[in-house]
Amino acid sequence: MRGLTITLHRASALLLLLGGIGGAATASAGELGVAALGTGYTSSDAPLGAPTELRIDLRGEVSARCRMASPPMLAADRLDFNRQGDAKAHFGLDCNAPFQLRVRSGEGGFVAEHGLEGVARRIPYEISVNVDTDSGANALGWCRADQLSDQQGSGCVFGGGEGWSSGDATAINRSGTMSLRWNGPGATDDPALGRYRDTIIVELAVRA
Repeated sequence: MRGLTITLHRASALLLLLGGIGGAATASAGELGVAALGTGYTSSDAPLGAPTELRIDLRGEVSARCRMASPPMLAADRLDFNRQGDAKAHFGLDCNAPFQLRVRSGEGGFVAEHGLEGVARRIPYEISVNVDTDSGANALGWCRADQLSDQQGSGCVFGGGEGWSSGDATAINRSGTMSLRWNGPGATDDPALGRYRDTIIVELAVRA
């Protein structure tokens, strides 16, 4: 009768070891079962399961972009055309790919809003652009506003065709500067009077 009791204890302990994965109470019972199996037997002697492998494939994509992070803002609210002057505006660039930059003048100069007899109808000016890229700064030189109008052909590096190309350079979180300058009226020129205006368009595009 005593030998039968020992046999039942061993069978019970074996069942606990096989079915006790994932529960604290079952694991505790399993430990008791290991002790019941006798000295010299530990949990490390239990057969290990087949190894498992978890594979996670990750993919991402960054699209090409070129945008003006901040638009040009002239330092002066009003421009005085009765004397020689200049103005400067800074802008931000964010282009993660090579890009094209083109500048256009809507009127090809400062034009009078109201034509008055004996008053200058148009005031010419020049514009320059400096662009900072990840490969260094680029001074694009000076161009007349009339070279930047849609009515004119090329003749300015950043005006005609597709404009200026950055080559292989990018401009991530970089800046640029746009400068304007004009002469005051000469002795034989019509005087400037009233309001004058022009619209400057800056175009940015990822280079094809």
